Amino acid sequence: MKTKLNFFCIVLLILMIVGMVMAGFAGVNDFKQGYEDGMNDSGTSAYSIIEGLIIFACFIVYIYAFACYVRFILNVNHGEVFTWANVDLLKTVGWCIVVTTTVMCTAMSFDSINLLDTWSDAISVITDGIFILIMAEAFSIGLKLKEEHDLTI
Repeated sequence: MKTKLNFFCIVLLILMIVGMVMAGFAGVNDFKQGYEDGMNDSGTSAYSIIEGLIIFACFIVYIYAFACYVRFILNVNHGEVFTWANVDLLKTVGWCIVVTTTVMCTAMSFDSINLLDTWSDAISVITDGIFILIMAEAFSIGLKLKEEHDLTI
């Protein structure tokens, strides 16, 4: 059981890394275009600065969520699968993904031409975050059942 969970965690970690790399490569042209537009623009609005700070803060939170997920995988590798620390780590990852994606896409929606493009990828990321929260709740229920079982014996 531990090896299957470990295998799926490693596969998910690899997919997360591949997704980040692919998103980085896909955004290179947009970054370049934005940089050129910014260099040709005569002034910077306060909204642009605030939006940039929000996106940077979201990036930092995503890195924190990734670090929490790596700690979860390390705990599983050490044989600590059903612990309250893992439940807390999974809840942290899930809420970081859901809230951060919502905040970032909301900030980007104000100057977006097409809201469908802005929110189409976000919905799948938010769904992933909710799935992780469901996993955390399943771990929590399993821990409560385990504690009740330990008390009855």
